[in-house]
Amino acid sequence: MQSKIKSILKSHPKPSSSWLPFIVIFLVIVFFSIHLIITYDSAHYLNYVSIFEGHLPPSSWDIVRGPVFPAIIFLFDIVFGKTGTGILIGAFLFYLLFSATCYYTCKKICKSYKHRDLVQNLLLAILILNPLIMGYFHVLLTEFIAITFTMLNIVLAYKWLYIDTHNKKHLLFYSLYFILSVMFCYHLKQSYIIIAFAPLIIATITSVIQKHTRKNILYRLGTLFIAIFCFIASLFAWDFTLQQMGVNLDTGRDSSTMLSQQLLKAYQITYDQDGDGVNDDLSTLDAIGVLLQDFFSNPARFSTIYISNYCGLTSICAINTNNGVEYYPSLDFAGIDTFENTAIGYRAYSNSSNIFDMTDSLHHNSILYGESSDRSLIARLMNLFKIPTNLLFKTVTLLCFPTLIFIIIFKLKIKTRRYQNLFILCLMLLSTAFLHLAFTAGLGLIIDRYAIEAFTPAALGIFGTITYCIVLNRRKS
Repeated sequence: MQSKIKSILKSHPKPSSSWLPFIVIFLVIVFFSIHLIITYDSAHYLNYVSIFEGHLPPSSWDIVRGPVFPAIIFLFDIVFGKTGTGILIGAFLFYLLFSATCYYTCKKICKSYKHRDLVQNLLLAILILNPLIMGYFHVLLTEFIAITFTMLNIVLAYKWLYIDTHNKKHLLFYSLYFILSVMFCYHLKQSYIIIAFAPLIIATITSVIQKHTRKNILYRLGTLFIAIFCFIASLFAWDFTLQQMGVNLDTGRDSSTMLSQQLLKAYQITYDQDGDGVNDDLSTLDAIGVLLQDFFSNPARFSTIYISNYCGLTSICAINTNNGVEYYPSLDFAGIDTFENTAIGYRAYSNSSNIFDMTDSLHHNSILYGESSDRSLIARLMNLFKIPTNLLFKTVTLLCFPTLIFIIIFKLKIKTRRYQNLFILCLMLLSTAFLHLAFTAGLGLIIDRYAIEAFTPAALGIFGTITYCIVLNRRKS
């Protein structure tokens, strides 16, 4: 009798899978009831699409921009049509992938709870229906792709830890993915290199510590070093491609020069040897040398600036600007307000035009994606959660680093291998989120929009840490 009951249960789909079509339909209704947003930077990306279309000469490419995002927009236009809805269809595919990675992670974190389905689904809903996350999936900028790949990289790096090293097909798949991911993320936007490398490095170190056989060490480190080699090779390949396109690389807007200038401005350093009133053009290595000199000569000043950069990025502290282009952090508390998260992330929930104010030449390409400024009921409902979402964003990004330190110390103190998988997952989530925040703050990129990639892994890592402590204490009692 028991065997018959088991066979009957196995023959019927699980409740979660039977609800899947309805969940997807619900997400479709919510997602497509919100407008696409075209910002000033979006219009610049559309200019690069015009190069792919042959309307502008290849030599007009701005070398500070990578090729990935314009290529994705171009592909969306071809496959789904050159309309706002076409762009949203493409963004929705990324949103589904993001939701799947969140579901996988929530399931791993919540499996020890008594009412795990309830806790898991509530956590999942808070993440994928979050107005800020949903808003960025409706903005034609790189953020929605970066949000997706941050979670995808973490999930695949975590799964990579536990694959059978005798399964050559799986080993080849993961290695190839990480190699391509590093190049993809960097050429999507240079600062995204950390969301590709961080999970790979953390997984490599963890695997080597857990299983330090010669074969495992060679495979893990080999994958990492090949990814680094291919990444460097892609830089030369892209520069060669730009030269073939007739782009002038000696303009002061190459990645090295731009980065060196960004670093000097980030730490308010004046390095003006020729007396022309602006910082001299330096290589990135030279700029790092100047930074180190500044740090050792006045570590308190340097540290204060870095902390203010970090606090500005997490929207804890206010951000100031004189011209709308250059931004300066302060240590003044920002309250519940956010900066570009409000101006851009929540724009889709307002009655404003879905296209930002811009010059006529930029507006010419953007008008194809214009939509009505009338908000849907769902958009108005999303707008009601603006304050709690802002508070959640600030809390999660601020507590990311303390939680990371806490779970490491807690693990060292209890000295147990129980729930080791949960610990490693939390470690990867929190480390990737913090390294992205720390790296971005270190570059002086202090706008809160640049922290959105860290929001979801930080939130999951914090909740996972709480879960880890609960289940271990429960076993003790």
